[in-house]
Amino acid sequence: MRTIQAIYENGVLRPLQKLNIPECQRVEIIILEDDLPLSLIAQTAQQAGSYDFLQHPEQDTYTIEDGEAV
Repeated sequence: MRTIQAIYENGVLRPLQKLNIPECQRVEIIILEDDLPLSLIAQTAQQAGSYDFLQHPEQDTYTIEDGEAV
């Protein structure tokens, strides 16, 4: 999964960067509008698996040298 930005123009979503995918590839698009509540954005990220790494201790990048949590 990856996130890209696009602009909606004349009834078409136009990506702002080149997409390295085959022609006619079917994709799923989740639209996050600027005025969405943060809780809905967080819920969407969770459903998409964005926080899955938090369940794996080997992914913990913090060490005692990083200091105390704030």
